[in-house]
Amino acid sequence: MKSVPTVRESAEHVLPGHPDKICDAAVDAIVEAVRRTDPGGQCGLEAACIFDSFFLTGRIAADPATLQSLDLEAIIREAWESAGYGTDAAGYTWGPVADDLRIATRLCFGPFEPGERENRHRADDQAICVGWASDDSTTGHLPPAVHLARRIARRLHELREEEGPGELGPDGKVLVEVERGPRGWTPLHVTISLHHHERSDWLLLRRIAERAVEECTAGMPTPEILLNGAGTFLAGGPNGDNGLSGKKLVVDAYGAGVPIGGGAWSGKDLRKVDRLGGMLARELALRAVHAGLAGEARVSLLYSPGGESPERVEPVLDGVFVAPDEFLARLGNPPLDNRGTWQRYRECPIPLPDLARWGHQQPGTPWEVRPGR
Repeated sequence: MKSVPTVRESAEHVLPGHPDKICDAAVDAIVEAVRRTDPGGQCGLEAACIFDSFFLTGRIAADPATLQSLDLEAIIREAWESAGYGTDAAGYTWGPVADDLRIATRLCFGPFEPGERENRHRADDQAICVGWASDDSTTGHLPPAVHLARRIARRLHELREEEGPGELGPDGKVLVEVERGPRGWTPLHVTISLHHHERSDWLLLRRIAERAVEECTAGMPTPEILLNGAGTFLAGGPNGDNGLSGKKLVVDAYGAGVPIGGGAWSGKDLRKVDRLGGMLARELALRAVHAGLAGEARVSLLYSPGGESPERVEPVLDGVFVAPDEFLARLGNPPLDNRGTWQRYRECPIPLPDLARWGHQQPGTPWEVRPGR
């Protein structure tokens, strides 16, 4: 019987007020606004922020009514506010606030060129897309460290609103380390960085951090917790660092233990092969573990410019490469064409900014398949 080694794995997640995630959520809010009125609209956007300046670049193509209805500045400011910037319930203002933003755009903005919409099912770039899944439903079929980091980050965000007004800012990071072996996994260490001001109650911050970790590891040994190990965290968000969309590729995917594809997901509509292929690769990996083909599955899809489907499928099941034809046959030869995949994914019920902040691999999305579907 093959022995399963004990390994340590780590992963991080960031809170919505992190400058990179502000940019991800803002560009995805624009993509969401386009797809609500023109599902076939095209978006390929990138953003950067620093202090009170926000820069938006890229391409938006859609029908004239959709283009006319877009208020890009309002969408960006709302994404900024929903990340936690502005005046909280205790009356403390965390800046820079949305109304003070200086927004600059440099866009290719307008209707589709003749024939452009009709060819949207073709890949407009090359891409390598990676999907991963395990048979452990308790972690959402994600690596345990990734699952735990996201849970703690989300609980910290909730506790900021419940207990932290006037004390806790919108920026923050969570880094976890777990030990994984043949009998499951155990949390070992959690490092948390929480944004605050000069007069914040450190005991309250500590209680919030401990509560989030204890709730998210209930029934397991409580890991060691390190809070703000570098000292004070006064300059949060874009006041402390520049932000870029598409920068948190490892956070968005499966952590440092799984290879990532080459393209970002946020800022791109669901027909762009970076995003579409990334979700399809995840779906295929999930189908493999649901079918009992492996305890862990990794699927890579390679797209060439102009392609109507992946040029190559590379499945790795429990660390062993499997012939693509054999793999797909054991899954019932699911369709992989871009047009059909987009038709299945286009009705995603979860708003794209929520996926940007908390992960694309969430129940309710069309690529998070379940047995029998």
